[in-house]
Amino acid sequence: MRKLLLFSAIIASVSCFSQQQASLHVTVMNKQRRGIANDKITFIGQKSGTQFVGITDARGQFLIKLPPGDFYAIKVEVIGDEIDYQTFEVPSPPPGAVFKTVEMEIMYEIPVAVTLKNVHFSSGSHELKTTSYATLNTLVDYLVRKKEIRIRLEGHTDSDGEEVSNLKLSEARAEEIKKYLVKKGVEPDRIDTKGFGESKPIVENTSSENKAKNRRTEVYIVD
Repeated sequence: MRKLLLFSAIIASVSCFSQQQASLHVTVMNKQRRGIANDKITFIGQKSGTQFVGITDARGQFLIKLPPGDFYAIKVEVIGDEIDYQTFEVPSPPPGAVFKTVEMEIMYEIPVAVTLKNVHFSSGSHELKTTSYATLNTLVDYLVRKKEIRIRLEGHTDSDGEEVSNLKLSEARAEEIKKYLVKKGVEPDRIDTKGFGESKPIVENTSSENKAKNRRTEVYIVD
């Protein structure tokens, strides 16, 4: 994660309208420098633990105010996950000084595929464990904001058991995640599902650790 001293320029002033918070004008864009609408950016105070959230407008911009005297970590929400972007400092201004509004650009490439972290099912079953809900709720939040996006859920298993049974199990697990997303407000026609069983391992099924990696659900953005 990159560190950045962003608010190094503080204007000395005797104005009685001294600001208590630093104002940050944020533009979020892809590598082609096109603004990304409805993106959620979270600023987390490293000392206070307080979170401040900005949502981009149609141009990919928002204005946010942050208390001084803290370092802030930036997290960018993507499909079912977050990207650690950078940290920066907002120093405490000297007496009588005010902050200028600072321009910040956040540039990243939207991932087209993500493996959902901490999404688990009961052994040999398509029943979701409650520990999966936090990750799935993050995905719901993303899809509710990004109305134009359609996704495909792909289920995968390890090689334990019969190949045909594993294929059916992976399909059922992908469908179960779809049901959860729809229940939380995502339109069903925006979600496709597909199961691959044990046919696409990412590592050899030679240990319990590797098998756990192969038991996964992937999310793809589709046109």
